[in-house]
Amino acid sequence: MTTTNQLTTAIAKILSQRFTNISIHPSPGNNNSNPDTKGITYRLLSAQLTRERSDRFVQSHAFEIRWLDPNDIPATLPDELFEALETIDVEGTPYRATEMRWETENDTPRMLVYYTMRTTKVSESATTMQQLEQRPTALKATR
Repeated sequence: MTTTNQLTTAIAKILSQRFTNISIHPSPGNNNSNPDTKGITYRLLSAQLTRERSDRFVQSHAFEIRWLDPNDIPATLPDELFEALETIDVEGTPYRATEMRWETENDTPRMLVYYTMRTTKVSESATTMQQLEQRPTALKATR
């Protein structure tokens, strides 16, 4: 199963690749940003693992991406974030966002991105027979 850390690392990587001239760093965890700070922060808002049946799960992750300077928001920022985060590569496997929202909270613009995936846990196979003993048997003829 994909781990939360793998998804977070993939988001950080794609943001750094797409926004090369902008500071990208993890959010300190509070909603109050330093007004002198510019750039983009990212953080995991929630992660959930729900069992559908014995071997199948649904994983859901919600991430918040914040633009730290509310007085200088590039007009193209929402579209650029949508494009960058719509599909992310997690160790060679593409994951597509199931929902993306651009909104403003307390005068600070943010994007919420949700990734949901179904996974199957491969159960450990039962101990297989080491050796199969075969004995010849005589067939009885029926008259």
